[in-house]
Amino acid sequence: MQYESTQPPTSACCGLVVYRAGGEIDAIDQYSRRLVTALREAGECVDYAPDGLSYSHVRASAPTWILLQYNPFSYGRRGFAPGLVRDALRLWGEKPPQFAVLVHEACVGMRDWRSTLMGAYQRAQLTAIIRLADTVIVTTERLAIEVGNDAVHIPVASNIVPVAVSRQAARQSLGIRGELVVGLFGTAHPSRDHSYSEAAIRGLAEQHRASRIMILNLGAGAPAPEVPAAVAVRTPGALDPRDLSLHLRAVDLLLLPLKDGLTTRRTTMMAGLAHGLPVLGLQSADTDRILIEHPEALWLVTVGDRQAFAAAAINLAADVNRLRTMGEAARLLYERAFDWPVAADSVVSAIYGTRRSTTAA
Repeated sequence: MQYESTQPPTSACCGLVVYRAGGEIDAIDQYSRRLVTALREAGECVDYAPDGLSYSHVRASAPTWILLQYNPFSYGRRGFAPGLVRDALRLWGEKPPQFAVLVHEACVGMRDWRSTLMGAYQRAQLTAIIRLADTVIVTTERLAIEVGNDAVHIPVASNIVPVAVSRQAARQSLGIRGELVVGLFGTAHPSRDHSYSEAAIRGLAEQHRASRIMILNLGAGAPAPEVPAAVAVRTPGALDPRDLSLHLRAVDLLLLPLKDGLTTRRTTMMAGLAHGLPVLGLQSADTDRILIEHPEALWLVTVGDRQAFAAAAINLAADVNRLRTMGEAARLLYERAFDWPVAADSVVSAIYGTRRSTTAA
């Protein structure tokens, strides 16, 4: 996948500068680069600064707007980043440039005394930053409620560009012959509950010949699922974006059982939709309405009901026409509501549609 240059912004560009924390390339870095590319393709003057918000950097580049990509853990150990608040406050004190923050994650859940302490200072930190912002953008409806301040909900788009090959061609390239291909996708993240996928695979093996089923277990560091002995599992590990897209193209049904439910910040789901895959996932109180309102594109099962999840997988796998129509609906939903041109247009509207008042809220 080709990304935009990470050279520092120059004074020649006086429009928008997108900032993220420094450090290694991660999902937010990939998101930022794709967003910058989409904004440029839409005619916006945009630069990308991947090495953190810097007062001197901003003053030298003199943008009209800055957009800060925010996840507390990106900026300090355990999400503690007083330096970020200091720099944001200093910039705000000079009035220009206008300041927007895109919140990918607000704070940890408060489950015990340690997480409560961590969540408390992360919440206070984010509140301080939001008070300085002209525009607040969030990636889910639940975050919009949590953050408040008239936050604008803009879903995260897929970081994986679909390769232009058919499912048949992808399977031929990967040496897959005639099997029912079930996709699992993601890292060893604690939000993934493999017991749902394993229950679904056991049910599929009972309904079909187990030897007909192939599991593509995609994602860097993805743990191996426990499946019946005759079920083939491929776990290719880390793949470059093109190879990952090729593997996704070969999938008949994508299983995404995330214990907090599917939301519009899940890039694995977005990649599935972008590739025209029927997605079977979980619904929770955090699941965004746009996902619930499109059952033609996604099949959502209530969190906690593993039997219903397995039954849904069996029903979908038995209906080739439904798999096809769901995949087509998934792709259309992605292109209409989530794709990068849509995201870029939403960001432009959110940023340039507002201006800061003379005092902080």
